[in-house]
Amino acid sequence: MNDSISLEEWRRELMLAARAEKVPDLMRFFKTGPGQYGEGDIFVGIYVPDNRRISKKYHTLPLHQIAQMLDEPTHEFRLAALLALVERYRKARNNPQQREQCVNFYLENAPKANNWDLVDLSTEYILGEEIALGRHLDAIDTLLSSPVLWEQRIAVVAMLTPIRHGMLDLPFDTARRMLTHPHQLMQKAVGWVLREAGKKDPARLRQFINANIAAFSATTLSYATEKFTKEERAALRQLRKTAH
Repeated sequence: MNDSISLEEWRRELMLAARAEKVPDLMRFFKTGPGQYGEGDIFVGIYVPDNRRISKKYHTLPLHQIAQMLDEPTHEFRLAALLALVERYRKARNNPQQREQCVNFYLENAPKANNWDLVDLSTEYILGEEIALGRHLDAIDTLLSSPVLWEQRIAVVAMLTPIRHGMLDLPFDTARRMLTHPHQLMQKAVGWVLREAGKKDPARLRQFINANIAAFSATTLSYATEKFTKEERAALRQLRKTAH
């Protein structure tokens, strides 16, 4: 199958699954208005399960074809590229060279995962898996130091995978480095990571919060303490106020 036919078939299948009536809701949900983080993004109304079902079939395409999908202005087409890449990485479990190609491709194209769902549906299953295996650790520093919001979020959300494996040092350190981030999307991501780490080690999460309470935003604290009792959450909110 040549490049043109493969990509056209992929696009055609995706568009058959599009639901135009969902577009206004998606545009509001993903903040596409002037000055918002998703300003100007284009949606066609494809549900994620439909996108995943379709795009998994195209994971064998050459990376340069997946790159063409990732360059599309349509949000769901970029997501399709990332979902295909996740499947490509997953299928290459016994092919270290192909996995390395997938990870390098992902990192090179990280800014194109330019909304929170594009990040969250990809980084755990590619970069996160690598981090859990002790590989590509240097990518975390590079991403956290990037001026691009989405690259920073990739690094933070990737921590969910090592957490699942009981590896908490790097996730806590990553959260500490991003605690004062001004953007709410990052504040939510940091709180999410801390909450998941706390499920593995509740005492360590409480210690971390108490030691860094002055650096917490209200949003991060709310997300991080979601599993705490109502009384604990109220006490920590008050502690944060007095620490500021």
